[in-house]
Amino acid sequence: MDVRKKIALALTGAALVAAVAPAASAGKPKTVWEDEEGDAFLGDATLGPVFAGAGLDLTGGTIRRDKENLEFTVTHASMPPSGSFPEGARFLWNITVDGEPFRFTVKSVDLGKPDVVAGQTTERVGRVDLQGHFRLEGECVTEPVGSVNAINCPPLAYLDGVFDPAAASFTITVPMELIGAKTKSKIVGGGGNICSICWVSHVAERSLDATIVDSAAQTTTYKVPKK
Repeated sequence: MDVRKKIALALTGAALVAAVAPAASAGKPKTVWEDEEGDAFLGDATLGPVFAGAGLDLTGGTIRRDKENLEFTVTHASMPPSGSFPEGARFLWNITVDGEPFRFTVKSVDLGKPDVVAGQTTERVGRVDLQGHFRLEGECVTEPVGSVNAINCPPLAYLDGVFDPAAASFTITVPMELIGAKTKSKIVGGGGNICSICWVSHVAERSLDATIVDSAAQTTTYKVPKK
C-alpha cells in the first residue's frame, strides 16, 4: 500500500472516531473558581480550624452539564457529617446566564419561618428541609423598610441538591430551562449585594458583608457544551 493510501485510511479512521466520540467538555466538570484553604476565619485566624471543621472553608467550584441539567459543585477543606453548620450560616453564589442575574442560597438545614423584617415572601413559612436546602433566587433588590435597607432576593425555585460530607462538597442540580441556559450560553460570576461567592452568617435570612466567613469569586466563564 503506498503512502497516500495509508494517509487517506488514517484520516478516514480519525474522522469516524471524531464522529462518534463525545465532545471533550461534555459531562466533565469544569473548575470555574478556586479558593485558598485555611482562610475562613472571620478576621480571627485562631477561628480558622473551627470554621473549617464546620464545613465553611471554601476550596473551589465546578459546573458540569448532565443532559438538560447543570450541576454546580462546591468543595471545602473539610465537612462535618451534617454537611455544614446548620441554620447559622448560608452559602451564596451569584451568577449571570447570558447577562441575566441569579443567586443560589444553600444551607444544610432550613426551618421556614416568618420574615420579621417583612422583606421576603412567605413561601418558606412552615417549610422544613433537614437534608439540605437549595434555593434559586432572582435579581436582588434593596428596599427600605422603615430605617433599615432590606436586601430582597425573590425565590424562584427550590432545587434538588445533595451534601456529600465524605467528599467535603455539595452539588446543586439546576434544570437549564429554569435559568434560560442552552448550548453555548455563558455563565459568569455575578457581583451580588453581599458577596459574589461566600459563606456568611445570617439571622432571619439577613446577612451582613461584615460577617462573611469565607469568600471567593468566579474567575472562569463556563460555556455550556453540547450534551
